[in-house]
Amino acid sequence: MSTKRGRLLKRNYFFAGLILLIGFGGLLGYDLYFKPYVLSQTVVKIKVEGGGFLPKNHELTAENLYLDSVQTKDIPAGVVRRLEQVEQKITNVNLTDGSILTESLVDVSELEPQQDEGIFPIPKDAIYAINGSLRSRDKVDIYLVEGDLRAKERRGYSPAAAASVATPGGEKATDASSLLEAEVPPEVPARKVFLSGVTVNYVRTEDNNDVLDSENGNNNNRFTSTGKVAAPELKLKKSDGELLGAYLEQGKKLWIVRVE
Repeated sequence: MSTKRGRLLKRNYFFAGLILLIGFGGLLGYDLYFKPYVLSQTVVKIKVEGGGFLPKNHELTAENLYLDSVQTKDIPAGVVRRLEQVEQKITNVNLTDGSILTESLVDVSELEPQQDEGIFPIPKDAIYAINGSLRSRDKVDIYLVEGDLRAKERRGYSPAAAASVATPGGEKATDASSLLEAEVPPEVPARKVFLSGVTVNYVRTEDNNDVLDSENGNNNNRFTSTGKVAAPELKLKKSDGELLGAYLEQGKKLWIVRVE
């Protein structure tokens, strides 16, 4: 009887030790592998000495950033995952030590103007043509077009040339056949790239609302839109903006072409 009891105790001790080892191993595996690698993701956080904060419009450097693992359930939308995404970028708000960086907190797309830049609104009547698929953060090229091009294309002839047609007797012709003979092809405008790779900050409708793919944001690759593109706001150097204004005063129109 004592022999059986001893064997039974040994077996119980063995299973108790095995359960203890499995429990400790499971805890260690959860803390050291499953939690940091399976249930977590690497994000970029803010580092401020002394636990203070970084002010708005602060240019981020490597000393202000570090990578950390955060549980997936705690990660906000638009999170920044790589240091190079935000180095040398400007903060949009005050940021405290340990803040998880997102694209809304940092000017990742470089939309905020620098000291020598400004956000220039383009009036609707100054636009010759513009992409209906244009959205904020796009890059555009701007071409200069003669302001009266559309009128020439609609007419298909020059009124001055038609008025100067004379009959053999020296009188000006006024009948339809004479006008038809006097038609000339519309002039091709002297198009040239005025500015390249310009950042679009905002795209507005006539009601001054943002143009998005849908009410939920830019989420369907431009297949739909929340409104008709009326006027963009572009980030330009102040010198380029002044030159642009001078061209508009001369009656030029802008052909705004999305390039990326």
